[in-house]
Amino acid sequence: MELRHYLEILIKRWWLIVPLTLISLTLAMFWSYSRPLVYQSTATYVTRFGEGLTSVGDTLYALDTFTGRQRLFVTYCEVMKSRTVVDRAMQIGNIDPALIDWELYSVACNVLPEANVIMVIVRGPNASLVGRLAEAIGVAGTARAGQLYSFVGLEELDAPEVEEAPGNRSQQGILGGMIGFVMGVGLAFMLEYLRSPTERIEMASIRHPKLGIYNERYFQQRLAEEINRARSRNRPLSMTLLRLIPTEDFSLLPDTVEDTLLRAAALRMQDKIRAGDIIAYLGRYTFAILLPETPGHEAERIVEKLHQDIRTHTFNVDAYIANFMANSGVVESSGGTLDLQAMLTKANEALQTARQAGENNVHLIRTSAQPFALDAQISEPETPVFGDEMNMPFTSSELDRLLEEGAPPNSPPSRTVDMRAEQPDERRDQ
Repeated sequence: MELRHYLEILIKRWWLIVPLTLISLTLAMFWSYSRPLVYQSTATYVTRFGEGLTSVGDTLYALDTFTGRQRLFVTYCEVMKSRTVVDRAMQIGNIDPALIDWELYSVACNVLPEANVIMVIVRGPNASLVGRLAEAIGVAGTARAGQLYSFVGLEELDAPEVEEAPGNRSQQGILGGMIGFVMGVGLAFMLEYLRSPTERIEMASIRHPKLGIYNERYFQQRLAEEINRARSRNRPLSMTLLRLIPTEDFSLLPDTVEDTLLRAAALRMQDKIRAGDIIAYLGRYTFAILLPETPGHEAERIVEKLHQDIRTHTFNVDAYIANFMANSGVVESSGGTLDLQAMLTKANEALQTARQAGENNVHLIRTSAQPFALDAQISEPETPVFGDEMNMPFTSSELDRLLEEGAPPNSPPSRTVDMRAEQPDERRDQ
């Protein structure tokens, strides 16, 4: 999940990452082409015992010297790149010291690991001069090493070879592009981090603080939007009021345990509904589910499956275990025939009817447009206004009152109500 989130950030901020990468690549290539090419000559040298070992004492001295070969090789490296050897090399190679700018030329020496070999590297912008200087340093350095340790000397293993130094234009361009890419990625994540507090505040304003699902205000806003969409496109729209019935007496549980159990049930229902559906908490164990583009019979089937899942699942919090039953009222508004207030009212009526029928019941109220309504009776629906001063069809207190009210004493048994059967036949009136 985290990797997917990071990839989404990179894709969203591509407009920042790509330009920075290209700019850095261009600057690196421009800088590398503005400087002269650098050449290097590499030569290797190996240690050997001298030819003057004529006595046992000389041999023991040579072995003792060779035993501390790490110090010996470091000493040889310092000798090969010393100023004395370099000056002598310029004399041997007949090189004019005025031609050597030591800000552009360098001499380095490395000891190869696990071997009796040292590597001398000469770098500079002139390939011919680099090769001549490397050969002369080899001659002067081996001679000087033989003077210091007559019994353990140096001899050339590989002759100097001049080539273009690594890390030139192509490598510098790639390095510059990588630096730009890293900078772009870093800025993308920094902008996302700086924007996160605002998004968290926005999310907190539309989500229930304890359950983590949408709150009542956001649900009513989305319901109004979906009603307008269903009306303009003549599409079905269904809504459900679902009330959970805990099998345990929640009043005996600690508040934190009660909130955690209810949150677990809410998040499970959110995972079980479809991707385009919306679930919100209205209070008093009652949830509202919005099902766009869904006819009544399909919404009823979805809610029944949700009942089955909730009823068979056991919720655990520490040492506490709880199960839930559920009742639901479903209302369908084909083509947006009902406004927001009417849908909430009908859904509440369906919920009360389902509650009277017992636990784990779903009651559906289906509505449809009046096919012979007079044009004079048809008026444009008012566009809902959202914001701080929006007129909600139900206040929290009114909604609580509706949820607490039971069904009328003479209410019919649980059945599917077809609103078309209750509408008068206008053709007779005509």
